[in-house]
Amino acid sequence: MKDIEKMMAHHHRSSLKKNHKVFKTKHTSKSAIKAKTKGKVEKSTQQRKPKHSANKLERRNKAKQIMLSKKEDIELSKKFFDGRRGAPRIVAVIPLCPDVDAAEVVRNLNKSVDSDIDVPYNGVFTTSVDRFRQKIQYIVSPRHFTSIIDAAQVADFVVFVLSAKQEVDHFGETCLRSVVAQGVSTVYSVVQHLTEVESTKMQTELRKSLLSYMTHFFAEQEKIYDMDNQQECLNVIRSLCQQFPKGIQWRDSRAYVLAERAWYDKSAESNIGGTLVVEGIVRGQKLNPDRLVHIPGFGDFQIDKICAAVDSAHDYSMAIDGDATSQFAGNFTALPTVDQDELDEYAPEEELPEAGLENDYEEPEMQRGVRLDDHFYLSDDEEQEARTLKDKNRIPKGMSEYQARWITEENSDDEYDDGDVASSNGGDDQMMDLDGDDALSVAPPATEYGVTEMDAQSEMFVDLSAEEEARQLKEYREREKEDTEFPDEVELPPEISAKERFARYRGLRNLRTSEWDVEEKDSRTPEDWSRLSRFQNFRATRNRVLQEAKANGVPAGTRVLVYIRAPEEVMRAASNKSLFSIFALLRYEHKKVVLNVSATPNTEYEEPIPTKDALILQVGARRYNVNPLFSESGTTPNNVYKLEQFLHQGRTAVATMIAPVSFGNTPILFLKETGKGIELVASGSVEDADHRRVLAKRMILTGYPYKIHRRLVTLRYMFFNAEDIAWFKAVPLFTKMGRSGYIKESIGTHGYFKATFNGPINAQDTVAMALYKRVWPRRSELWTGAY
Repeated sequence: MKDIEKMMAHHHRSSLKKNHKVFKTKHTSKSAIKAKTKGKVEKSTQQRKPKHSANKLERRNKAKQIMLSKKEDIELSKKFFDGRRGAPRIVAVIPLCPDVDAAEVVRNLNKSVDSDIDVPYNGVFTTSVDRFRQKIQYIVSPRHFTSIIDAAQVADFVVFVLSAKQEVDHFGETCLRSVVAQGVSTVYSVVQHLTEVESTKMQTELRKSLLSYMTHFFAEQEKIYDMDNQQECLNVIRSLCQQFPKGIQWRDSRAYVLAERAWYDKSAESNIGGTLVVEGIVRGQKLNPDRLVHIPGFGDFQIDKICAAVDSAHDYSMAIDGDATSQFAGNFTALPTVDQDELDEYAPEEELPEAGLENDYEEPEMQRGVRLDDHFYLSDDEEQEARTLKDKNRIPKGMSEYQARWITEENSDDEYDDGDVASSNGGDDQMMDLDGDDALSVAPPATEYGVTEMDAQSEMFVDLSAEEEARQLKEYREREKEDTEFPDEVELPPEISAKERFARYRGLRNLRTSEWDVEEKDSRTPEDWSRLSRFQNFRATRNRVLQEAKANGVPAGTRVLVYIRAPEEVMRAASNKSLFSIFALLRYEHKKVVLNVSATPNTEYEEPIPTKDALILQVGARRYNVNPLFSESGTTPNNVYKLEQFLHQGRTAVATMIAPVSFGNTPILFLKETGKGIELVASGSVEDADHRRVLAKRMILTGYPYKIHRRLVTLRYMFFNAEDIAWFKAVPLFTKMGRSGYIKESIGTHGYFKATFNGPINAQDTVAMALYKRVWPRRSELWTGAY
């Protein structure tokens, strides 16, 4: 009972408990509230509602529309390849190993469906598969780089041939990586010589190894087919005839024709004596006679006319679009209109824009000082005159000019006030001598109170001899070579004037925010720069051009004869190629622009890739000789980007050159001709065509701290005469450890100067000055190589 009473004596009801009231902030001062929030802004508890919230019925209707659109695309694909009257399926057979035979693979595939047609060693031929009521157009490709690349571009299916006895060599892997980078449709992998492997277990292990290798490039690969097994050959044929290819986006956004026949018609009326006639089936989008066509390796040409063609066995003059069937069924001739594209790569002279070109570039001898951002600064003499005029205006009434010279600046001692942070030598007020016995200054004897501020600023400066200066400079630069602090650092020889060497360079307070006049005149501007095509809104123009390609022209699926205004030399050169195809260009794609493309280096290419290096640029089906300029990727507020001296591994940069524009997400390849053949250097895609992108080449001049006194530092080895210091005095300085400063004054005649920083610097720190110069992209030329 006592325990119960004791427990009841200590029991309290919860309703009697009193909680302390929270602190009321209405009596808090504004400074306390500001310190508590630290600049944070409370987020609104109300959720922003969308402009239009779809209900369940609307969402269901939208999903149904998407489903019907996909179903319609599938039906069009079925109709394109449907039955004996459909277009043949293009199958490219590409050998990856030296000991495989692409023609033998095609023979085994045909044998599995009881077809004994003759198969050429390389070339294009068509066979009919009666068992599946389909036609297959094989491209038997030799081990030739451009032949393999061109075959993969036009193919609906790509069959890679591997070997059970040899690994994929360097050439085969280069072709494989290039095909993947440029885009590829549905892929199959087959192996030859598998029966020559002794045991069944080894064959199984070999298949697993080859499958692992191919899934590295194509993750959707499920099986490696044995071409020595007739049943597996039949399975490949069945897949080729019944599966629908996934296609290539950039290729299917424009019309293209794989030539089944081609000849030169000299009787046709043309200003070049004849026309090149190409027979084939239109694929991709509609073929418009007003647009230009590109023949890989030969250039861009105009279409003279497009006529219907009838196959000897079947009539292929059918159209998959219902509204266009009546117009292009049977015999027709599509002629170009007045809207036909011209072959001029540049804008005409009379249409040059004149706005924004009034800011002339001053020649170096006309400048009065270094250029900082968009301003020129005075030289020492003019600055002294301006300072004298300013001082005269400040002379008190009744005082002579001679007496006014003894007036000290009002803020002369504020810069080195006692409240500043301690100096870098541990707080000692005495000047630090970084060279020990090689001191240049003769300092007065220190008192018990140390050297005063006035003593530190008014010390006498004595120049070293030329031999001693050269010796110390050599030691400093040998030390610098061991550990380069800045990638763009340059070493200026003492006998060369920095004012003349960097006359065209300017300083920038901030590379990403400083203004840079894009339209200023420059004597180094490329020829015809103002005649390049310019797009006010590249994205809107791209969308409009891509939609236009779907509207007018001969529909896909129509067998046609395309008459092209090309010289006879094109036909003679094309007769030596195993593959001949034409690609229709979109509107404006023949015009030269400032083309910007992304570039990611190939991990297997180990050589350095310097900027302006001679490379081959492949944009879709076109190839050009280019000297690209690499710059940092991303976006900046002022559209100014630092030029990269090399394309570094593991980084994606932007390559800029003057080349024809390409719309859509077109893949690009950077190739290089070497002694071993052709190498894949980098890959990427087209970014935009922006002539306003400024590429700034950076040069960094570095200096060595000779004496340090708090924030006042004496520097050397950045310049070697007083004139250079006066010229670049307006350019800000910075250090590796994050300090910033400016040049205060020159001392002596050997390029020593004093600089002031926003804080004390370390003796091991490096002081630098960044100078920038605009570089201009170079023109491209059509590549006509034979690799």
